[in-house]
Amino acid sequence: MKKFSVRLFLLIVFAVVLPLSLVSVYIAAHMEAFLRERLSQNVFQNVQRSEGYISSCLEDLAYFSNIFAYDTNLREMLYEPESSTYEASKYFDEIIARSQIENPDDLRANAKIVLIDKYGRVLSNWSLNFNDYKFLLNESWVKESMDNDGHIVWSLFSPAYIVGDKGRYISLARSILSDITSGEYIGTLIISIEQSEFERILRAYAYENDQVYILLDNGDVLMSSTSSGAFSSDELRLIYEEGSGNRQGNEIISSGNSRYLLSYYTIPHPWVFNDSQMKVFHFSDYAPIEEEVQEAMSILRFAIILVFCIVLFISFTLSRRVVKPITTLTEQLRDYSIGMHFKDLDPNRQDEIGDLHRGVLRMNARLEKLFSRVKEEHEAREHYYYESLRAQLNPHYLYNTLGTIRWMAIARSADNIVEAIDSLASTLRYSMGKESIVTVRDEIEHIESYVHIHNLRYAAYADLSVNVPEDIMNMNMMRFILQPIVENSIIHGFDKSKSMIHISISGETKDGKLYIRILDDGVGIKKEAIKALESDEKGKRLTGIGLRNVNESIKLQYGREYGIRISERTDTHGTEALFILPAITGETSEESNDSR
Repeated sequence: MKKFSVRLFLLIVFAVVLPLSLVSVYIAAHMEAFLRERLSQNVFQNVQRSEGYISSCLEDLAYFSNIFAYDTNLREMLYEPESSTYEASKYFDEIIARSQIENPDDLRANAKIVLIDKYGRVLSNWSLNFNDYKFLLNESWVKESMDNDGHIVWSLFSPAYIVGDKGRYISLARSILSDITSGEYIGTLIISIEQSEFERILRAYAYENDQVYILLDNGDVLMSSTSSGAFSSDELRLIYEEGSGNRQGNEIISSGNSRYLLSYYTIPHPWVFNDSQMKVFHFSDYAPIEEEVQEAMSILRFAIILVFCIVLFISFTLSRRVVKPITTLTEQLRDYSIGMHFKDLDPNRQDEIGDLHRGVLRMNARLEKLFSRVKEEHEAREHYYYESLRAQLNPHYLYNTLGTIRWMAIARSADNIVEAIDSLASTLRYSMGKESIVTVRDEIEHIESYVHIHNLRYAAYADLSVNVPEDIMNMNMMRFILQPIVENSIIHGFDKSKSMIHISISGETKDGKLYIRILDDGVGIKKEAIKALESDEKGKRLTGIGLRNVNESIKLQYGREYGIRISERTDTHGTEALFILPAITGETSEESNDSR
């Protein structure tokens, strides 16, 4: 079988190196198309930015027209037939001057503005030279605005309407109403911007030596970024016809000895020219792109070889670095035993190997702790078993009890001998039993016999009451766990100021747990005494089984959440002991009580 380091090295080669090489070859093969597409996307972005800027400029012109349409003083001058043309012209110039001061850098500074009121008076920001411009009211787009309730009508790239001007203009026309958006027609406002302003915008967003044309649906050139381009009108019309079905795209075009990257883009509505959509043709010199591709290909080939060598070296080094700590750890785990000291493990490493080392060390510490706990539990079980065997038959206890029975027989003419012997026989039979699990009924009957014998010895000073439901009586519990508490109440809890001590045993179940509560009204118990009662010191106890042993045995048998809780009673004097056991109903141990 191949070593893990070899397999890891081969895995890195086939999973990383070869795919990386194939990807590099693929990238190299598609580098030119990728660069061409990226450049074309940049062109589209520039065209869209220029389109956005043009739209912003046109919106600004529309806002500029609002200044005239919303001016109350100007509307009053236009409405009154007797108002002074001089005063109106003067106020008209003031409006334009204020606007240009507020916005000195936008297209307003070069805008041609003319306002013709309903009385034929003409206001403008250029010299009229005694020319009559009322003919503008007969233009189709101006007529449309007069019937449009003050809304704007655009005219894109129309011939100049100023006498003597040969250029093209983008113009808007709107009606001036007496009440802004309603009321009587009082005049027509026309604002125009030269086409050259927008050609300047095209040049601003084009790369150096690029050529930009805006063509109409029939292939005619509407405007361009240069006056002397590399393409004639016929060539542009032919190119347009070949790609007229696509809204945008890119391709390589040859013209003479030069090659160009053509990126074309259709300007969306509402910007149209005489109901004809406009398409932007952007020509970029392809020679620099080819040079960049060749240079990038050379760099990429070198990078592929370099990366291939580096990855091979890293994969070999990494496989050695990863495999060596794992191999060292594997050899030690193969011979693992409790208490073993691991060598060459570095828990301070801040990587996956460090996590593995820390996990192994934690596992080792936990195993040692669990092994130690199992050992302690085993010793505790053995100790409890030994103590329970000792508790099965206490000669001193039997001697005193038998002496009591003897004197009773002499003093009372043997009236209670049968009852005493029955209680003693029951106690001895229960004590000599071998099973460790009994029913609650068996344990309580043993307690009743135990208390009865004590009452025979000490003149009936212990009163025992049992309040345990019948269904709980049939549940299982450990043997000899109630007697130490009852014994403590009788021997150590008796209050000499009273003639009798009352002991009660009750039981209930809740959430799958069995709760047995033993209460007495004796002298109570101190915190120091609780610790002493839970120790292994036997003193003069009859059972010899310490409460701590009983508590630990319950936890070992059922789990750490079970056991005994001892406290002073809060309602009166005395002691309260609460046994927490699992609520289990079923057959007890198959071994029966040994009465022999």
